[in-house]
Amino acid sequence: MEKDYKTKPKEYIIEFLKKHKNTSFSVQEVYNDIKESGYDINLATVYRNILKMVDKGMLLKHQASNQKYATYQYVESKKCLTHFHFECKKCGMVIALGNGESEDFVSMVKENLGFMIEPQNTYISGVCKKCGERFIYL
Repeated sequence: MEKDYKTKPKEYIIEFLKKHKNTSFSVQEVYNDIKESGYDINLATVYRNILKMVDKGMLLKHQASNQKYATYQYVESKKCLTHFHFECKKCGMVIALGNGESEDFVSMVKENLGFMIEPQNTYISGVCKKCGERFIYL
């Protein structure tokens, strides 16, 4: 079992996570924010710590098929692993769909299509109300 050391870079990353609870972010964004705060940190160190946090269940990793880089979301509780997420393409805000609605949808898809969905890895992208863009639905 790997020992979990408290390091300054890890503290900086956790500080970033707490400030960005409701947004998704890339490793580069974490690195840039920490550097802009005046801390000395290496991009590889940020990347390595982010991957460890994903393995420990502290972060969700998401990579859409049309994206070059993965984005991550801070997991505040285990409830975050049981529902879908809406992600604003403009500001990166992440909104969680209630567990009941997610469970109903997962059950319906399983029953009707025989397909198992992983809610914690399911992001629905669009534009949030705050960003104010309108879509024409077909």
